[in-house]
Amino acid sequence: MTIFVGTTIEEAKEKAIAQLKPTADQQVEVKVIQQPRHGFLGLGRRVAKIEVTIKENKVQEKAKQAAAPDKQPAPASKSKLIKDDELDPAEIKRRHQTNIKKVRKTGEQLTRYLTTVFKELGIDVKPAISEVQAHELKIDIKTAASGHVIGKHGRRINAMEQLSNAFMDYHGAPKVSVLLDTSNYRARRQATVHRLAEKAVTEVIASGKAVFLNPMPARERKQIHQELEGNDRVKTYSHGREPYRSIVIAPKN
Repeated sequence: MTIFVGTTIEEAKEKAIAQLKPTADQQVEVKVIQQPRHGFLGLGRRVAKIEVTIKENKVQEKAKQAAAPDKQPAPASKSKLIKDDELDPAEIKRRHQTNIKKVRKTGEQLTRYLTTVFKELGIDVKPAISEVQAHELKIDIKTAASGHVIGKHGRRINAMEQLSNAFMDYHGAPKVSVLLDTSNYRARRQATVHRLAEKAVTEVIASGKAVFLNPMPARERKQIHQELEGNDRVKTYSHGREPYRSIVIAPKN
């Protein structure tokens, strides 16, 4: 059983036949593991992947089985499944370090990808990893045109963040939250969101009507939920679907 790759399924098959060189007395079994895909802007591109097994014809296989002496099947080995909470602390640490290395390696690929994408947009950037955790990756985008990287109301940098999360998932580092920042934009935006929430609360209390805020990323929605969860005059909930999901601040009663 051998795995072969190619730009198409047929190309992978040709490589398999050329390498394995099956005889007329052998059968070639092909199992498609992965269909090829062109992807978008290089994201999601993947090659064709097949699994090839060479087997004897059934008549010859039966003849060999008849000639072979009877053998007792080997006793099945008894294996015990080990849960994460039963692992040795050293093993837990090893796995954590392995995961960190995987996130960093994929993150380095992401910085190169972001450089290429922004270059296509006419923006010269130098993304650099600033922090790596098991499920979080922070990248600081150094550029002389931070306004163009951020975009109107942060739409471009937020869109690039979503693209980055998809990139990590496609390249073997799933469930990793990517945070893109440039010129300390995230800290400034956090302060802006705080003022926005305060202003909306004042309006809700004065008018007695709900206020619908503009769509914002999950991180900013979470900030508003947390800041107002202890307020006894208003309540908050999310409305709509991504990427247009927004916060609603309404009277509690």
